[in-house]
Formats: sequence, C-alpha cells, structure tokens
Amino acid sequence: MHPMPPLQPVPIRGIDHLAFVTDDLPATMDFYTRVLGMQLVHVRRVPFERDRGQPPYDNLRHYFFNMGGDSLLAFFEYPKGLPKQNRDLPGGMQHIAFHVPFDHFDAMIDYVKSCAVNVIGPVSLGGRFWSAYFYDPNGIRLEIATSKAPAELGVVPSVLQTEEEIRAELSTLFDDPKLVDAWIAKMPVMNEPRHKPKHKQQAPA
Repeated sequence: MHPMPPLQPVPIRGIDHLAFVTDDLPATMDFYTRVLGMQLVHVRRVPFERDRGQPPYDNLRHYFFNMGGDSLLAFFEYPKGLPKQNRDLPGGMQHIAFHVPFDHFDAMIDYVKSCAVNVIGPVSLGGRFWSAYFYDPNGIRLEIATSKAPAELGVVPSVLQTEEEIRAELSTLFDDPKLVDAWIAKMPVMNEPRHKPKHKQQAPA
C-alpha cells in the first residue's frame, strides 16, 4: 500500500449527535434498536427556549441512541399532523449514511430485509464504494455504506483521491485553473491509485 498523505488536524472530533424529528417515537425506537441494532441510551424532556433555537414546543421528548463510533442519533417527538420536511430542498438533510465494514455489508443488508424493510441495493458507486438505501418509519432516507479499502484504514482515508481525480471534478466547478490549483493544494492527495485489497467476495451480492 502506498504511504498515506498527511491529513490536516481538525479541531472537531466528529459527530456528537444528529437530531431529527419524529411524530411516532415508539415506532422509531423499535426501528433503530431492532433493525439497526442501536441501543437507546438517554431519555429526557426539553423545555422551549426560543433564544436557543429549540423546537417550538414545550416539554418535548428527546431520546438518544448509540449509533457507534462514540456518536449519538437523537429524535424529538413532535405533535402528529405536521407536514413532512422536503429533504431535497436547500438546507434539508438529504440522508444519513452509516458505515459498515465490507465483510459485514451483505449480512447487514440481509438482516434489514428480514425485518420487512424495502432495501434498494447493493449499488456500486464506482471504484471501491458500495451502498444500500432504505427509509425509517419517519421517511428519513438511510444508507448503509461500505468500501473495499481495508477496515483499519478508516472512513476518511478511504475516500482520498488522486490529483487527477480531484482536478477532473473541480474543473467542472471552477472556470479558473488557479482556483482549482489552490483547492488541490489544501487537500490530502493520493500519489498513486490505491491497490484494491483482495477479498473472497469481489462485490456485494
């Protein structure tokens, strides 16, 4: 394997929690614990505090699930009958992608399907990346993502690209080559394409 380019230190460690809205907390609790294997770890009520940007309802339930990687997934329980958000508008959360090691990818898809959940995939995203898609009871689009890169490599290093790959994409965003060069200079770049690891399973079934 080629030496990894240095990654710039980031003051943010990662996700503390993601907070979403449901109008059916029991169904949400069942889905995330039974289908995705998360554990409910914290339950509380939150008051309405306008100046803090809190939800516009008082004494809401706010429940937290352990989603792995020392990160939490949280839900507020809103009153029933409110309109659904449009995830495809600017500012919307389009989907959540959970990472699953490549060796466990097929088994995870099979298990989700066994819970009577409609799954699209596995889908090749090009190169070493594969995903599968489905929805939770609230209509939130979920993704199970994996990579053929070795598990010990980690999620961030597994998505690094060569300068050629980066330049090809950034050139579609910026007309000025100097801007493209400036952004490439800020990015960790793979010197050569990474060799694909050898797996018994060449692609998810």
